[in-house]
Amino acid sequence: MKRPITVGIAEDHELVRQGFVSLLGYEEDIKVVFDVGDGVQLLKQIKKHRVDIVLLDLEMPILNGHQALKILTERYSDIRVIIISMHYTDHFITDCITNGARGFLAKNCDIERVVDAMFAVQEQGYYFDDKISRALLQKLIEKETIQPTFSPDPLTSREVQIIQMMCEEKMNKEISELLCISTRTVEAHRKSIAEKTNSKNIAGVVIYAIKNGLYKLEG
Repeated sequence: MKRPITVGIAEDHELVRQGFVSLLGYEEDIKVVFDVGDGVQLLKQIKKHRVDIVLLDLEMPILNGHQALKILTERYSDIRVIIISMHYTDHFITDCITNGARGFLAKNCDIERVVDAMFAVQEQGYYFDDKISRALLQKLIEKETIQPTFSPDPLTSREVQIIQMMCEEKMNKEISELLCISTRTVEAHRKSIAEKTNSKNIAGVVIYAIKNGLYKLEG
């Protein structure tokens, strides 16, 4: 049986927090391990429970989301943080991505999008919606706020194909079906791609692809 994705929630508004807890409780493949109202309590819980994903609000008392994100990125790089905020603006999104967030959602988004983001982050390491993956990613590249280092090892033609599909946010299952290969083979290619491009997550791969002419943003 597949292990559920374990989640911690940090949100200072109790009604919002309990709403997430309640709605995510209907998801068989997701388990909410803890929920807290500030960044200090979040870090205390993280020491006890190393969850897969943290849903993090930016505006919290004592230790806010920005501060908590930096600490999580430095101390617990295996934990993937998805920001959920009312401030769905270029500035906030760019800042959070460059400080280690794996996804950014508007607080008024529906629960289906939250669930989709969790599965994308768990499988691919990052969640991009259209706003981030098109407009903001281009800004990040132009400002060179994220700079992946490159490996001299050449990519194979199949790896280039898979990179282009990753840039289009296709999941492993979709890629395997389109290329008529197993998901295990896709995973092996993705591991090789990450090593060759020296990318820690899909963001690094996407940036590598754009900078090296393997993928072009539309618009």
